[in-house]
Amino acid sequence: HVFFTAVSERVHLILSGVKCGGILSAPSGNISSPNFPGLYPYNIHCSWLIVVPEGSSVLLTFHHFELEYHASCAYDHVKIYNGVAGDEGNLLGTFCGDAAPPAFTSSWNVMSVIFRSDRHVAHRGFSLSYRKVGPLCVLTGLSGVISSPGYPAEYSNDADCTWLIHVSNSSAVTLLFLDFQMENNEGCHFDYVALFDGPTVAHRHLGTYCGANKPPATITTARKKTSPERQNILSQVCVKNYCFVPHLPQPGECQQVLSDVCGNFSSPNFPQIYPNNINCHWSISLAAGYRIKLFFPVVDLEGRNSLTDACDYDWVAVYDGDGQAADALLGRWCGADRPPSFLSRGNKMLVVLSTDRDEAHGGFAASYLGGKVNWLLLGGILNMVPFPFKMISKVF
Repeated sequence: HVFFTAVSERVHLILSGVKCGGILSAPSGNISSPNFPGLYPYNIHCSWLIVVPEGSSVLLTFHHFELEYHASCAYDHVKIYNGVAGDEGNLLGTFCGDAAPPAFTSSWNVMSVIFRSDRHVAHRGFSLSYRKVGPLCVLTGLSGVISSPGYPAEYSNDADCTWLIHVSNSSAVTLLFLDFQMENNEGCHFDYVALFDGPTVAHRHLGTYCGANKPPATITTARKKTSPERQNILSQVCVKNYCFVPHLPQPGECQQVLSDVCGNFSSPNFPQIYPNNINCHWSISLAAGYRIKLFFPVVDLEGRNSLTDACDYDWVAVYDGDGQAADALLGRWCGADRPPSFLSRGNKMLVVLSTDRDEAHGGFAASYLGGKVNWLLLGGILNMVPFPFKMISKVF
């Protein structure tokens, strides 16, 4: 009897014609593997595309997860994309086994879920729910301004906004509140601002504020000097007790201040595909009296806009100095166009990488040398004091 049950179940699983996947446009819904909570079929490929209204994000939450395990998820697996599937720059993660993925929040209004199974082992599969939430804003600049929607006018009801601030792991984030006017309610259960020293509400709670319970004028996060994770702070503005918890992939270091006399840096994940929707800054700052020579041995970014012939999508820009003033811009490059070498006028240079939400490539690698200039030699190579030969050999 047991043998017959096992065989008949296997016969059921290998039946062809299983239909799954589709485009989901409702503000909320559920997705599960075929036959859930029974065993999923062999050799299937399911693709769900979730599309919510423009200006919103998608919150994805797993309730059950049980797939065949493999160390690299090469057999049965679920893939989550921050956008349309197929662009590896949008890939948030590949999952298998019985460890449920974390909750994910998309950075725009599209998210994709892909499920694949092979022809051997089957388990009970997965179930998840999704819903439309307010937009998630990721801030990666060295400084910036955050305000409630419509400020200084009144914010709307049922607003739901989250800001995730990323800086380098050796830095701290300081928030300076210039104005604060929100509904007063005991316990701050309705309209409120919540701050967390990390990317989710599971991290250290810095405080929840509303009405008369105003935040202190300045809030500074802890400085992490040894942690491999990037320092960040999660800020929520929630109205009518409607909140969500975002989860973002950690794409690697994206904000750096470089002060060594020579060094190298590259786009996140280089030479693998860089993430979409990032804005990275590398600030080279040497001692007074030094100048900087900057090289780009490798550049592989999304190409130019065919209509404008400009770098409108993914690009790397170089500034002479530590700011992004128009007169400091030395150039902007994309595609396979490799920038020339640059010589700064002073002791500071800034490199900025900006990517959009669609196509991603291998990125770039850069090297720089700093020194006190005596004169310029033919070809633009610096004669530096001191200038060991090994520095030149690293670049070429």
